[in-house]
Amino acid sequence: MTEDERVEQARALLLANHAFPGPFEFRVVVRPVHRSSVVTAVVTAAGGTEVLLAVDERSSANGNFVSLRIEVHVDTVERVLAVYEVVKGVEGVLTVM
Repeated sequence: MTEDERVEQARALLLANHAFPGPFEFRVVVRPVHRSSVVTAVVTAAGGTEVLLAVDERSSANGNFVSLRIEVHVDTVERVLAVYEVVKGVEGVLTVM
């Protein structure tokens, strides 16, 4: 599958399961020292601080990782895909869902 096909498949799944504009939750597993960088990256890529709806954080049992749920208001599916691309490049990010 080509990169374009993967993007189109992701776009179709997002459109089938979410209403745009509307709230969208990004889940990110990150090293604790990079948590603020991830939140900043999501909020900035999603459109600025006015789009932030909620942030929930859970630490792993040993404190080596933090699971972040960041809910933002997004206007389009393209914005969601752009946020994913930005977050993948943030230092300390292990998983983005």
